[in-house]
Order: sequence, then structure tokens, then C-alpha cells
Amino acid sequence: MKTLSEYKIPYTGLKTGFHHFDFKLEEKFFSNFEFSQIHSAEIAVKVRLEKQSTMLVIDAELTGTILTECDRCGDDCTVNIKGSNRLIVKFGDHTDRIDDDILVLGPSEHQVDLSEYLYEFAHLALPLRKVHKNLADCNQEVLEKLNHFLVEEDDDENIEEEEV
Repeated sequence: MKTLSEYKIPYTGLKTGFHHFDFKLEEKFFSNFEFSQIHSAEIAVKVRLEKQSTMLVIDAELTGTILTECDRCGDDCTVNIKGSNRLIVKFGDHTDRIDDDILVLGPSEHQVDLSEYLYEFAHLALPLRKVHKNLADCNQEVLEKLNHFLVEEDDDENIEEEEV
């Protein structure tokens, strides 16, 4: 994966306190990641960076829409996403990713690359079930074929466990 320079924040020149950054995540951004589940998107990211003497606290708020495949019918559908995540950046002897949300930057680093984190944050914001808002928007032909495989439960039938 190549890094995307517009998602790097140089922190060495920033004063202690809060700083705000805005990013857009679109098709061009996600095409840089080989296994992305998101291909077409319009996501706005608002980043609030708090620079402290010993670390950076980065809060990211994501809102937008993605074009994905409907889990119900397989056709394209637009899904709204919203999420918030935090990244803690500490300063240490060498650069290392300690945890999913803790990064240590060595003394030779002068900027934090958010591209991989924004990619992960966008995927974490995806709903578990991606479907059309209205059932009528689904491909009716596919739904009709799926109904042929529907297993109906018989409410009157009691299933008893066999005793050994």
C-alpha cells in the first residue's frame, strides 16, 4: 500500500492545544487499499488533534455514504455511515504500533500518517447489515427466487430432546 501524502499531519510545528483538520474519503482513497470492502464513497472526516507535551490525541468523526452491495438482493445500494474513533500517538525511542488505537513514533518522525487509520475507521463504521432502506428498492426478481428456498417453521410442532 502506498501512503497518501494528503493524509499526513506534520505535528512538529504545531503549538500545544487543539487543531482541526478536514479530510474527504472517496473512491480514489479506497483504491489504494487492496482488500477494501468500500469502493465508492463520499465520507467527510473531521479530525481534532490535541497536541500535548508527551503525546497526541486524535479524534476522528466520520459521516457520509458508501455504495455497496445489498446483503439481501445483491444489487448496489447506498448506505449511510457515521462513526467516531480515537487514536493515541505517543513519542518513544522507535516507531511501533502497540495496539489498534495506540501508535508510538520515534524521534526521527515528524508527521503522523492517518491514511491507514482512516481506512480502518471507515470500515469500522460500516453497518453489520447493508441493505436497501425499503424492501421495494431491492431486486424483486432475486427476492422471489430466494423465497423458494425459504424454510417455514411449524409453530404447532414441538421438538423434544431425546434422553440418553
